[in-house]
Amino acid sequence: MSRNRTPSEPLILKQCGFTPFLFMRLLGVYFLLSDITIIWAGSKNISARKNWQSFIGLFPIGWMILFYVLLFCGVTLIYYLFSKKRKTFAEIFDPAILVLSVIFFSCAMVWRGGDFFLAVIVGLFSLVFVIYGLSRINPEILNGRDPNGIRSGKRSASRSEAYVILPVAALSVAVLIFLCETALATHRIYGTTTFDMGIFEQMFYSLSHRFNAVTTCERGYALSHFRVHASYILYALVPVYKAFPGAETLIISQAVLVVSGVIPVYLIARKKGFSGTTLFSCCVIYLFSLGILSPCYFHFHENAFLPPLLLWIFYAVEYKKNILFCIMCALTCIVKEDAILFVVCICLYLAFETKGKDRIRVLLTGGTAAAYFLAMSAWLSHSGDGKMMMSSRMHTLMVEENQSALQIVGNILVDPGHALTVVTSEPEAFLILLEMLLPLLLMPFFTKKTHRLFLMVPFFTFNLLFSAAYVYAAQIQYQYAFGTATLLIYLAMININDFDKEKRTVAISAVAVMSVISAVCMVSGNLKQYEEYTNNKATYQGIKACLLKIPKDASVTADDYYLPHLAGRDEIYSLNFENFVMSGSNVVSLQDVHDTDYYVLDMKDNREAQTGELLKSRGYTEYAGYEDYVIVYVKG
Repeated sequence: MSRNRTPSEPLILKQCGFTPFLFMRLLGVYFLLSDITIIWAGSKNISARKNWQSFIGLFPIGWMILFYVLLFCGVTLIYYLFSKKRKTFAEIFDPAILVLSVIFFSCAMVWRGGDFFLAVIVGLFSLVFVIYGLSRINPEILNGRDPNGIRSGKRSASRSEAYVILPVAALSVAVLIFLCETALATHRIYGTTTFDMGIFEQMFYSLSHRFNAVTTCERGYALSHFRVHASYILYALVPVYKAFPGAETLIISQAVLVVSGVIPVYLIARKKGFSGTTLFSCCVIYLFSLGILSPCYFHFHENAFLPPLLLWIFYAVEYKKNILFCIMCALTCIVKEDAILFVVCICLYLAFETKGKDRIRVLLTGGTAAAYFLAMSAWLSHSGDGKMMMSSRMHTLMVEENQSALQIVGNILVDPGHALTVVTSEPEAFLILLEMLLPLLLMPFFTKKTHRLFLMVPFFTFNLLFSAAYVYAAQIQYQYAFGTATLLIYLAMININDFDKEKRTVAISAVAVMSVISAVCMVSGNLKQYEEYTNNKATYQGIKACLLKIPKDASVTADDYYLPHLAGRDEIYSLNFENFVMSGSNVVSLQDVHDTDYYVLDMKDNREAQTGELLKSRGYTEYAGYEDYVIVYVKG
């Protein structure tokens, strides 16, 4: 026999949101309470992950149940009060609580974790709830429209767009500040070395004073960096460096270049039809990409130009701006000789996407880029250091020593199986494969248009194929990820754009969430450099004051970590492990060193601490020092 129901009972349940959202609210309030406990415990320096036993001890289960009931009632009251006249509010309230609380919970769990597989597990866990929450919201609302296709709230298109632009701008500024502060701190605590910070600091000093790129610390003798790499794009930063000389300018410039890529991402996504939450998600995917953020912490590199340039190429394609397309392709070609592969692959992809004159145009552009690559490679091999660079990265693909790039391509075409064997020989290659593709939920592969896979060729080449001969290429924290990550992000965007409306909304949002969790896990740990500098600022400033005593016009041989802070001069050389002749743990002599005016030694390094007597025997005397960190010797 059924119990009696009052006519008002179903209405009350509906007004409280129980009828459609009860289970979701139960979940959302649970994660919301978890977030509150994490914040409260964090104020007492207790981590839910690292100090889990102490964390549990803070919250007796009886009190947790009481707090849960009170929080549930509070959330229900808010829904009851505000949902009556706001239909959109009623539809998104509970899903928003669930999605946002789960994202915060996940980020808190991986904060400063530094373990990519932790990020994957937590990310996949969170996606279950995020997808569940998003699936209950009408895609039109997430895209800034009402179910009838009219802008929600009858706002103007420009005002609606501002609701995306402002959060994207704020997030971009926040990411930029974080990158600058933490990357600068890495340099200020003497965490950068000759390769590559010292090289670029001396090179820009030469560019700003003599308009050439001569360095002495790169090869141990005077050599233009442009005889090692054809990176003529670096002239673009000379005015900035001239106005604000110093390695700090290069670090900040790199961060600005990388973050600026969000502008073409926004414009491309908007052109593709993304709007509202999905448009915001596209920008989040870029700003929180591991392949974009992680390399910013390895000193400075010309590859930082690649993300914005490549994205402006795609912008030019989407908006049919042919002149801009040619300009951006040309600029990409002068980033570095191997960056030309990006242009060639983009043109091959576009050859299948376009027809008629547009196809001829992209084929001519790609052919011109390929011809420039062959000419530049030949010039570097005969007039510069190109043979060594080619050999160091691709010797596992060479039948004979010093084969040309064209011959190496021939080797791969004749025996592609060997190329696959080379890729699988380096464990790091498998890790970067996961680090680049899992945050994107493998979306670069989700397409029936196989010609789009041309955009994956640079990733396969630079990050996987080169890894057996040059392990740094397979490590996401190095600059080889900048360009390849950009192409993978674009490929994920255009593949998701082919999904139907509902799947597209959920997919792009899910990728954004996974990207955020991965970045928080792997990048937030860089705060330790900032904390180290802040806590020991007097020490690092004392070392800096000691180094500033060395005249700017003097020649210097410096410890590998101190060199970047002294590289703004004509002549400077690195002192590293190759220069010490050892007998057991004792330094017996120095080899291949230069007779410079000054020597700068790191007294924390046992080998360099023993070098003082050897320098005194060469006629050097103590000039300056700071506690037991650094000592400077002067000749005569």
